[in-house]
Amino acid sequence: MRVLLVAPPSDARLHSLVPLGWALRTTGHEVQIAGRASCTEAITMTGCVAVPVGAGEDGPALDTASDVAGLVAYASFWRPELIIWDTMAPAGAEAARAVGAASVRLKGPHDRRTGPDGGSGGAADCHATLDCLPPSLREPDGTDPLGVRHIPYGGPAVLPPWLNRKPRRRRVHLAAGVPDAALAGVFGAAGGVDVEMVCELAEGRIPAGTVLPAHVRLFDSVPLHTLLSSCTAVVHGGGTPDVMAALVQGLPQLAIGDPDGTGPAARIAERGAGLLVAPGEVTAAMLERLAGDPDLAKRATDLREEIAAMPSPREIVPELVTIAAHR
Repeated sequence: MRVLLVAPPSDARLHSLVPLGWALRTTGHEVQIAGRASCTEAITMTGCVAVPVGAGEDGPALDTASDVAGLVAYASFWRPELIIWDTMAPAGAEAARAVGAASVRLKGPHDRRTGPDGGSGGAADCHATLDCLPPSLREPDGTDPLGVRHIPYGGPAVLPPWLNRKPRRRRVHLAAGVPDAALAGVFGAAGGVDVEMVCELAEGRIPAGTVLPAHVRLFDSVPLHTLLSSCTAVVHGGGTPDVMAALVQGLPQLAIGDPDGTGPAARIAERGAGLLVAPGEVTAAMLERLAGDPDLAKRATDLREEIAAMPSPREIVPELVTIAAHR
């Protein structure tokens, strides 16, 4: 079977598609990934064949007239039987409709509604929706999604030597997505907590005049899932890769952003598996609770087990084949 994956110009969303592409390839199917020309290198770095479409526009979604025209033209030539498209790449739905391919939407954790108000493009016309969130964290949106386990993937990376050693104290990861306005407060709070804080931050982002505690380590990039396997908790800005990687590892999460928000971080906090605060409100007591509260740890473990019970990308391939056969 020929399968065309369609990704918007976002590395995070592309990386969410990659494990599914690998699962299809390793079960004997031919897979290509379509995206903007500016994303070609990111696609080929995944080991998949890249199909550039569009006329070089900017914007977060693959949805312009030239995106659709280029994708329809290529699909008309290659004739895929199945097109799997990210919610932010509704050009994939248009191409599937044009060539009679089965249309499957991959819904991201922050994609809340169907229809134009939810940025879900042609969701109403697709044959199935894939959802990587565990059922207890999903918002009802009028669809009956096919759950698929999230497999963290962040692109090529090298394991640094310090990750080969067991940490001497509880390790907390500070993700790059934390708002700049919150950094001084986080470092100030960390100074009063007995943890090792490992920070995915360039030195240029450290606020002027900030004195880093001795137990803070800065790094450029490491494989996130490998890092988190040695961590006790995660502090992040609510972004999808950090939220999902922490869920998979079963780690309590502190999301710094809109405390009145309705995204996955808010629902995790409602489940008692994490905390959600506004920038500037992080305290030492909050970090201590994040790293040491057994109730937070237990609720995070429950979510991890819920995810582990979901079918892997490889396990849903037969269902995708059936969907394509009955399009």
